Amino acid sequence: MNQNKKSKLVVLHAHHSNIEYTETALKAANVEQIHHVDPGLIDAIKTKSAHDVQQRVQTQLEWLADSKPDAILITCTNYSLYIRESAISDIPILKIDELFFRALLDYPAATLYFTNPHTVEGTANRLKDYYKQAKLRADFQVKIIDHAFELLMSNMQDAYNETIVDYIEKDLPQGQIVFPQLSMHQAATRLKNQGFSIITPVDTLKEVEL
Repeated sequence: MNQNKKSKLVVLHAHHSNIEYTETALKAANVEQIHHVDPGLIDAIKTKSAHDVQQRVQTQLEWLADSKPDAILITCTNYSLYIRESAISDIPILKIDELFFRALLDYPAATLYFTNPHTVEGTANRLKDYYKQAKLRADFQVKIIDHAFELLMSNMQDAYNETIVDYIEKDLPQGQIVFPQLSMHQAATRLKNQGFSIITPVDTLKEVEL
């Protein structure tokens, strides 16, 4: 691709707070980011059938592809669970959690922390499949940080971050600390400044090439 031409990346989020993370991660790249937010997906997953949610996601993807971007980036783990294809209308679909999974293969043991319990099963199962495809043994634990996600949904970002930080400070993780959700990046940054080693999707997003 012409290095002087700015790539166009359409980004789909489930929460507006994630926008700043992708903007920051790709700041040095020659990429124009166009953001769309669909907060209603979380409620749809709770109340609608899997088929209805699948149709919702497919409609969104088709709409995003109409703008002819160079790629579509999905930052919501819940969205990724309902997307089987790797491209739509020849436009690559980048799932942030799959980019993230690749980085985890380098660690023999890890503890994955979640704030949203509804993303745990699907993400863990997909990660196990990813390890299996790589012919590696999946050795990771999963922990849920209770009572945090509702703070994020109420736009209480500071309280959300504080809850995550407090939990990790009181917990003794086994293996590499992993924060799979993009929304946990601010808390991860605080903990890294305290000496904790943490991997987040933002770390792997910085390596994306369009």
